[in-house]
This record gives sequence, C-alpha cells and structure tokens, in this order.
Amino acid sequence: MATMTIDGMDDLVSTLDRVESQMKRAGIRRIVEAGANAAAEEMGQDIQRYHHVRTGSMLQNVGGAEYKETFEGGSMNVYPLGNDSRGVSNAMKAYVINYGRGRNPTRHGKANRTGDKFITGNFRKSEEKAKAAMAAEASAFLSDVLNQGG
Repeated sequence: MATMTIDGMDDLVSTLDRVESQMKRAGIRRIVEAGANAAAEEMGQDIQRYHHVRTGSMLQNVGGAEYKETFEGGSMNVYPLGNDSRGVSNAMKAYVINYGRGRNPTRHGKANRTGDKFITGNFRKSEEKAKAAMAAEASAFLSDVLNQGG
C-alpha cells in the first residue's frame, strides 16, 4: 500500500479556517458596505443627470440604510435618507419622481405626471457598479486576511 506525506497542509487548513471565521461577520459587512457606497454614488450621479436637484438635500443624503445581517450574508438598502429643510422625506420625493403621481387623467382632462424611472430604469447599471465594488473589496479583504496571519 502506498503512503503519501504532505507538508504544510495544517498551515493551509488553519489559514482557511481563519479566513472563514473573519469573513462571516466583518468581511461580509465590509463587502456589502462597499457595494452600497458604489450604488449610492451611482444614484447621486443619476439625480444630477436627470436634473432632480433643487435644494440639494436629496442628493446629499443618498446613502446606505442600516446594515441587516441574514443567513445568506447581509444587505443594505440604498436610497435618499432623512428629510429636507421643510420636513419632507427625501425617500418620498425620490419615490414620486421615479414612479410619478398616477397614470389616470385628472378631472380637467390632462394627464398626471408619470415618473421618469431614474432609479428603477438604471438598476442594471448601478447593480454592475455595486458588484464590481464588492468584488474589489472582497479581493482586498482576502489579501488583508492572508497577509495578517501569514
């Protein structure tokens, strides 16, 4: 019967265990936050591109909401947070701009304003940027973990 000896396998297994344990909490949160920041940046560019800036409150407050940890990892919703100087929710303003005020004609025969889909229409572009940012952050995190314990 043949035998085989492998040197260094214990070090490799311990390194992989360390990466896995650190990745579960801090790493996943760091990666999700990087994706949320990229999506927020893209949403801010869309707000400017579609000329939805009057006071700048909605633009300045675009960001990731509270981080939520799940069994699969984590998530963050990205939208305009907070209220403007008059107390109007920035998220509500973005919702109305995106979806409009209705499609039914008014009693005067004029059509209501419909939304311009500046958020939902550009979902693929912001998703691609978020995925790229998350992949870059995952690579950076993995190299940090591997260099830390060497």
